[in-house]
Order: sequence, then C-alpha cells, then structure tokens
Amino acid sequence: NPRKNFDETSLAELAESIRQQGVLQPIGVRPIADNRFEIVFGERRYRASLMAELAEIPATVMEISDETAEEMAVTENLQRKDVTPIEEANAYQKLIESGRHDVQSLAVQFGKNESYIRTRLKFVSLIAEIARLLEQDELTISVATEICRYGEDIQHDIYEKHLKEGLLYNSWRGMKASEVAKNIER
Repeated sequence: NPRKNFDETSLAELAESIRQQGVLQPIGVRPIADNRFEIVFGERRYRASLMAELAEIPATVMEISDETAEEMAVTENLQRKDVTPIEEANAYQKLIESGRHDVQSLAVQFGKNESYIRTRLKFVSLIAEIARLLEQDELTISVATEICRYGEDIQHDIYEKHLKEGLLYNSWRGMKASEVAKNIER
C-alpha cells in the first residue's frame, strides 16, 4: 500500500460507520496463494472492519499482474483527499519507475498539470527530516519546493541550523518561501 499513515481517529470513525451500515464498497483483492489474498485497494476499509470485529466483508477478486495491482493501489490512494505531498511524490515516482508512465501521462491520468506533477516529484529528493516536517504541515509546500533545489548536505545544514525542533534563535519555521530562498542564498 502506497499509503503509510492511517489516522487512528478517522479509522475509528469508519469502524463505527461499518458497525452501523456494513462495508458499502467492496475492497479489491487478488489471489496470491492457496486460499490467500492480497489487498489491492481498500486497506483502510479492511482495517476498520477488523476494528468493528466483522468476520466477513465484501471483496472483488481480480486476476491481475503485480504491475497492474501496484498501479491500481497507487491510483486509488492518489484519488483520496488526505494524501500527503510526500505520499503523493513517492506514488508518482513509483509509477514513473515502472516505465509505463512519464510526467505527461500522469498529468492526464490524475487531472493535474505537468508543473504540479514535477513539483511533487521534487519532494522525493528531500531528506527524511525535512520530508517529515512537510508531512506534518510544519513546512509549506512552497518552502519545501525551495529547499528541494539544494543537495542533501545543504538540506542537512538547513535542518540542523534553522528547522530543527526546539531552536530558540534563527528558526525559519513559518517563513515564506521567498524569505527562505534569500536566507539560503546568504
């Protein structure tokens, strides 16, 4: 599953809804071994169903290749409203690495412009600490985009001196991208 973070509160809300009404939309699965299946899409519904202590849920069984399963999982997750910029970046990168997509085809498939896709793809180059700040809305997309222009050494330096939690002086948190750009150039 391209999605790594599942909000526990929203999962509990979904579990309660499933207790009341059941699973309204089947999850997608594919056979992987005798009597075993892999979830292609609907993992959140599956997890919430476990929380709701359901013994069975509706599922659509699909005979599909690894590549198709991966593409379906990524596509389904990218269509959600709560996908973080980093999850989105990693998903686009994965689709490009599959060799079946480029920026133009992703733009068409997801109804985004090419500039949007290219900007998201830049986030793959962020160091983990700065990516985490973007994930947690501690940095804006425009500031993260500015920081992406620099290599890992400079990013580590920026993080340690200006973005690390608990800095009392010289913190760049809350600055606009233009201010961050000027400070980096200095």
